[in-house]
Amino acid sequence: MNTKKNIKEKNKKEISISSSNSSKRSKNSKKHKIPDYMKLNILPEGRIKSYSYYSHKGKSFEGFQKINLDSYLILQNFNNNKDFNIFCIMDGHGPDGHFVSSFISKYLSSYFKTNKKLNSPKTKNNLDYIYYKIQKHDYSLLKDAFHSAENALYKNKKIDTNFSGTSCIILIQIGERIICANVGDSRAFMVKSYDRIISLSIDQRPELPEESNRILKNGGEIIQLEENDGQLGPFRIWEKGKKYPGISISRSIGDSVATKLGVISTPIIIEKFLDKETEFIVIASKGILEVLSNKNILDLVMLFYLKNDPKGACQLIFYEAYKFWSMEEMIVDDLTIIVIFL
Repeated sequence: MNTKKNIKEKNKKEISISSSNSSKRSKNSKKHKIPDYMKLNILPEGRIKSYSYYSHKGKSFEGFQKINLDSYLILQNFNNNKDFNIFCIMDGHGPDGHFVSSFISKYLSSYFKTNKKLNSPKTKNNLDYIYYKIQKHDYSLLKDAFHSAENALYKNKKIDTNFSGTSCIILIQIGERIICANVGDSRAFMVKSYDRIISLSIDQRPELPEESNRILKNGGEIIQLEENDGQLGPFRIWEKGKKYPGISISRSIGDSVATKLGVISTPIIIEKFLDKETEFIVIASKGILEVLSNKNILDLVMLFYLKNDPKGACQLIFYEAYKFWSMEEMIVDDLTIIVIFL
């Protein structure tokens, strides 16, 4: 059985072939048919022209359907501001991962809608004031969103967070500004003219120096284990001398056992400007990124960019990711994607 590294190598060769044959798929791939409820959203005013999104559950061993652990949140033209939009993906993990991601999605929706700093008379059609409130004190409003969401989650006794949590990536567009706050390993990037990829997030892995120092100080161990195919798996966080929690990300919301070992919910925040050369933005969950590189995704989206068809781009990204998972694994991860055209 090939590893995921082999998948990525094969993607580079196969992506153009499979894309050129997209018209044949509708007849020959019924089991991968995309439901009609995937939406195309046109924004007649503002920097964003259109966007689309899709989230689909994967499959477990022997093809059994599973619960989708991913959730998403989109707040379009927030508070009636025509150029203020919020996009989020929550990628849950663990036995209660679907409950965690859903809870955080609903909490963040309420948090933004009721936040007095974002819902005062001064914010009406005043993008500079909105930006000032979000950026103020080193983005304290966004950091509070993550921290208060986790605190609320811990108070919910119906959800077991010992070994369950979620990645969370929030992308905020305020006029020509993009602010991305992220915990975990979902990812966002934007593409400019001449296929230039600009990262908007950092995958938070325990082996990174800043992350490992914090984890080791809190008594955790960072060990890479051998997988069934003989390849070394990702670095994971363990309690010394124990076989848990085994989490492969250094920041998340939830994961209360891992929290004691230095896994935190403080996001890493990156801000960029949207200039005339910016073409589109992609936000993706780990299920997509396990088998498709940023460049693979760029090539797929570009087929639909000139047609202003982000729905078609989401459909093809989903199809390609599902196909590569099915080729090499007995399981398929949950797949969530947001494509934004500018």
